[in-house]
Amino acid sequence: MAEYPDRPIKYVLSSGAGSAPDTLMRLILEDVGKRIGTAIVIENKSGGGGLIAMQTIASATPDGYTIGHGNTQTLGINPSLSKAGLAAANHVELIVQTGYTPNLLSVSPSLPVKSVGELIAYAKANPGKLVFGSAGNGTSGHVGAELFKYMTKTKMVHAPYKTAPAAVNDVMAGHVDLVFDNIAGSLAAVKGGKLKPLAVTSLKRSPLVPSLPTVSEAGVPGFEVIAWSGIIGPKGMPPAVVQKLNAAVNQSLKDPHVVNGMRELGYEVVGGTPAEFSAWVKRERSKWADVIRTSGAAVD
Repeated sequence: MAEYPDRPIKYVLSSGAGSAPDTLMRLILEDVGKRIGTAIVIENKSGGGGLIAMQTIASATPDGYTIGHGNTQTLGINPSLSKAGLAAANHVELIVQTGYTPNLLSVSPSLPVKSVGELIAYAKANPGKLVFGSAGNGTSGHVGAELFKYMTKTKMVHAPYKTAPAAVNDVMAGHVDLVFDNIAGSLAAVKGGKLKPLAVTSLKRSPLVPSLPTVSEAGVPGFEVIAWSGIIGPKGMPPAVVQKLNAAVNQSLKDPHVVNGMRELGYEVVGGTPAEFSAWVKRERSKWADVIRTSGAAVD
């Protein structure tokens, strides 16, 4: 048997080209590919709330030549939203967690609010009038907004899009009112004055926008949503292949070029073992199951 890998590897990504996860994984995988001596080619398969990509990964031959992206949505949230989401998440091998990022709560420049407090007051005065966009059902932007509604006792309407950039564009244009999106996906629009940022969704402020408060300190104590991701493959991959990929990714995550690139995108580096990734997923899955149960979040 030839030594793995002896040909290019396909990486199935549930986000669209140009999205924050796409930029992140191009940065990481280029470095990983150099370390293991082969090209890792991204295949963007967005839509279906991440399910299309997950099913592609889960049903692939477990030889290490088809791997892909697992994240808050597909591993943490979807298992509580649908039977298909649960089945797909249970048929993958966790290889390594790559990083995490807060989301940014931004509103359309035309919306007359300047803070989280004003947004809550506006939503209460206009129940069911505000529309929030997301990158689709079950994304951290969708369920995070449901958590926000639940914790603030407000009523808002969900408009799911196929990709995050599509949702952000409609907020900039004023077609929808607000969006919770990965910080890197909204930052350029914020800096260009096309989006009005209100807060970040982590418990700590982001070094990318240190002047912005957290949602928790701005009036919704304890509110926390972080979008995390990692590399997964189909169940039943040879342990030696999992180990080789895990080791290469961990080396890449220590490379200054990769680390700086991730920080510029608003991501914190994680890394670690498959077992650590597995323990993280287990905790997140139970957290989101609680959020979905209490908030009544559903697939729109």
